Amino acid sequence: MSIKKHFFYFIAISLMAPLWIRAAEPHFVPPMVLNGKWQMGFSRNYTATVDVPGIAADPAQMNTEKLWYKRRVVLPQGDWKYATLELKGARFMPEVYVNGVKVSAENGGMAPTFHLLKSGDVKPGNTLTLEVALQSLKNVPVTDASFIPPADQWRSNVSSCLWDDVVLHFHNSKRIDRIIPFINYERKKAAIHFDLTDFKDKKKSNLAKVSVLDEDNKVLISKVVSISGQKDSILFNFSGILKSWSPDEPNLYRLKLTVLEDGKISDQQIIPFGVKSFSIKDKQFYLNNSPAKLRGGTVVWHRWVRSAEGTELGFDTLWFKKNIVQRLKDHGANYLRFHLGKPPERLLDLCDKYGLMVQYEWSFFHGMPASKESLLEQYKNWLDVAMRHPSVVLIHPYNETEGTQLETVWDALGTLLKDYPALVMEERDVIHVHKYWWSLFENLGLYYDHANQFEKAIIVDEFGGNYLDEKGALGGYKALKESCLRFLGRENTVSERLSFHAASHAKVAEYWRRIGAAGFAPFCMLSSWEDGNTWFMEKLKDGKPKPVWNELTAAFSPQSVSLELWDKNFSPSQMVNVPVYFFNDQKDAAELSAQISIEDQQGIVYHKIIKEKVLPYSKKVVNVTLNMPVNPGNYQVKASLLQLPKGVKYPVVSRWPIQVYQVSVPAGLKNVKVWLPQGESELQAFLKKLNIQTLESKATESADLIIASLESWKKIANGDQQLKNTFQKAIESGTSIVLLDVGDRQLGQGYPSKTGELGPLQGVVRITDPKVNSYSLFKGISLKFTEAAEPESHIHPDRDNNMLWEKIPKEYTRIWNGLRGGLIVPAADMEFHGLSASAFITQWLSRGADEKQIITGPYYAYELQGFYEFSSKANDLELQKKLKARVQFLVDDAPALAGAINLQTPIAITDLNKNYLDSKNGTAERFIPLSNAGKNLTRVPIALIGFGEGKGKLIVSQLLTAGRLVAGFGEKGLYGLRKDDVAAQMVLNMMNQVLNKEPREIKN
Repeated sequence: MSIKKHFFYFIAISLMAPLWIRAAEPHFVPPMVLNGKWQMGFSRNYTATVDVPGIAADPAQMNTEKLWYKRRVVLPQGDWKYATLELKGARFMPEVYVNGVKVSAENGGMAPTFHLLKSGDVKPGNTLTLEVALQSLKNVPVTDASFIPPADQWRSNVSSCLWDDVVLHFHNSKRIDRIIPFINYERKKAAIHFDLTDFKDKKKSNLAKVSVLDEDNKVLISKVVSISGQKDSILFNFSGILKSWSPDEPNLYRLKLTVLEDGKISDQQIIPFGVKSFSIKDKQFYLNNSPAKLRGGTVVWHRWVRSAEGTELGFDTLWFKKNIVQRLKDHGANYLRFHLGKPPERLLDLCDKYGLMVQYEWSFFHGMPASKESLLEQYKNWLDVAMRHPSVVLIHPYNETEGTQLETVWDALGTLLKDYPALVMEERDVIHVHKYWWSLFENLGLYYDHANQFEKAIIVDEFGGNYLDEKGALGGYKALKESCLRFLGRENTVSERLSFHAASHAKVAEYWRRIGAAGFAPFCMLSSWEDGNTWFMEKLKDGKPKPVWNELTAAFSPQSVSLELWDKNFSPSQMVNVPVYFFNDQKDAAELSAQISIEDQQGIVYHKIIKEKVLPYSKKVVNVTLNMPVNPGNYQVKASLLQLPKGVKYPVVSRWPIQVYQVSVPAGLKNVKVWLPQGESELQAFLKKLNIQTLESKATESADLIIASLESWKKIANGDQQLKNTFQKAIESGTSIVLLDVGDRQLGQGYPSKTGELGPLQGVVRITDPKVNSYSLFKGISLKFTEAAEPESHIHPDRDNNMLWEKIPKEYTRIWNGLRGGLIVPAADMEFHGLSASAFITQWLSRGADEKQIITGPYYAYELQGFYEFSSKANDLELQKKLKARVQFLVDDAPALAGAINLQTPIAITDLNKNYLDSKNGTAERFIPLSNAGKNLTRVPIALIGFGEGKGKLIVSQLLTAGRLVAGFGEKGLYGLRKDDVAAQMVLNMMNQVLNKEPREIKN
């Protein structure tokens, strides 16, 4: 621009300045917040008075008719001509009426809608009747972006309601429609973009003023410009004036935009304003050009308010500030994920004010049927809200959705995002990892070694699960029972459930932090009883936290310490090397000190202090050697940070329960002579160490017992008939056998066939065509192994006996030393064939069949992907439909199961009565399950087979014991197989029990 043009522009603005002065801002009529008491009723029959915002009807039921709200409004005096009603949340498809006449209707309701009150009765000083009518969800087309997905309807609020503020704006012909701040953080400049609607369609220039005010209403920045058209912007420099917004220093301002028309204020809006930048570099988040690890939790607000307590507290900012926002910060967190939909805006205000970064989501879930037109309309209003909240850093336009529907999403976003500053978006910029390890759907996985294995930054925002209600009982989610059985067994206490709930969140969170994930948020702090429950005990209004809060402090705290320890079973006085991680997510280097201790119920039995200087925004790993206690028993290894970071109010402690265990040779094995097949060097060393006599390679006749492991199994699998004949001869002569490490040895997704293969990131590996292998043993017995989606890290006694748990507490067989997740059972389901009739029945009873119906018939088993149903009909179509629906529910709901279950697999139908009759010639007269594992404990990884009077017995075990029995036969590395004395004791107990004339129950 030339000097002459600059001069005339300056003169023009100077001449207009007096107009601004004369238009004194106090004459502007501020918005009227219409929250409070409204009349409510269905079909315009008003029968109740309710609070707005609020949940007016049963949140678990779709309304059968339109829901109506009504109130009288006295309009303010002042210089205004138009009024626009903003419904910040009005589900669904709101219609607005003035004095009984419909003046506006909009689609949606999960984002704000705006309604110009086009009525001659809308004038300063008038009193009018305002009504809002809301459609039932059942009448909302699926193409509407606010349609609640079927996969969420059974656990979320499905009622119609005014669920956020109702605000009436007064203005003249130029209305401010939205304000979008663009921050150039490097140059310390802001461009405030805004859109206007001109109801008179005048094309002449007008003035606009932007002001930035502090919390005391002091004007820090003010700029007046001439504007024309319906889109414009105002640029200003904030260097040295405004401070950056961050969770540590949430410097929050107010930005006021005022538009003049003919020398008078036409409209004015005030929004929260903070200076920040948020981006990704080197697969990590950066806030204000500094690394920023996102550490926090999740609130599913629209599910939470389905519950009575959520309905009561969902709008209570005092409760939410104290029990969610401040509690997160007190534990060191800096991030809050609002899952499946925008919350009431007042909760975003809290995050702005007190400093929590926010993940901001739309409600699409397992599908996205909305039209592009609906997305363009509703995504726009949803994104506009995000732009006025500096706390919002991550934009999440859908959840667990894939396929061609996403083309529509990104087509719409491609149009919209041109009007917004650079945003960090789900999938395009960030991989959202949902791995429910050690909980609802998956075993303890630990599949990855470093976040750099992923092609983009990862935020792990769904894990934890194991939902418990306010009493510590299982919540309402349908997969909870089977997963609780899987990990805790048939008998578990409130204390055990709460401890497991805490550990499954905290230890997995620490794992993701150690491998360098850009962020994490275990699931979830607040949700409905049907899915998620809360992290609070007893009455929710009292805010009594569950143990999970304290347990997560080591994961949340900006300066922290974490044990990289998954092994649980140690020998007395064993020297153990444990990697200890120090974290410093703050801007200054820090000298961090931690106490590493081993403790029992009486106190500390071993400790040492370690100190390390940790650079800003970095981690440091220190290898610490621990001397395990002399006395067997239960202990905890703890790493405790000795100085709390600023703002953290709870102890920063990483802990892991361990057992010091001493192998004990059962009395029944003291004088036993054991024969080993050739090549069993580990078994040979194991028995020698325990002074159990072994015989020469050909001296089977004088053996009391034969035991074989992995090396022998490989020979059997390859058809070694000589070895099979040896085993059969032994059984016939009355010698019993223990076969260890039998079957296919798949170890699951953590051990991919191709190096670097990550597998599904929002689910477990899919077994679409499972490998099935059958192996003939001897005496007519064969074993069938069907590939399963997952291995198992927990085994439990069978329902009818615990004979293998002699001197082994039940918790000692949950995670063994070595392998990713401490695997105990491979990913292969074992089934026995060649059983006698009674043994056949026993095998099927463990899967839920009825003994009487097996015998009398007709009786059929229907199996789909490990789930069973039973019927007297040979082709029970209704039952098959029920089974598919049961499995379909889980697939629709959880991507982890969607990955594991192939619904295209035909249902396997077994004629149990026919097989029972055929089995009457089976040679195995007795079948005793000795252990259970997996969901619903339907897997039998160890079983005893009896062949009748005078014959030997056979114990068959899938347990991964090879490499764990004695030192020197394992592997190196964090996840290498290594000695585990509990695994060794389990093998000794198998040997002892197979020699007993009658299996007996053990009382520990």
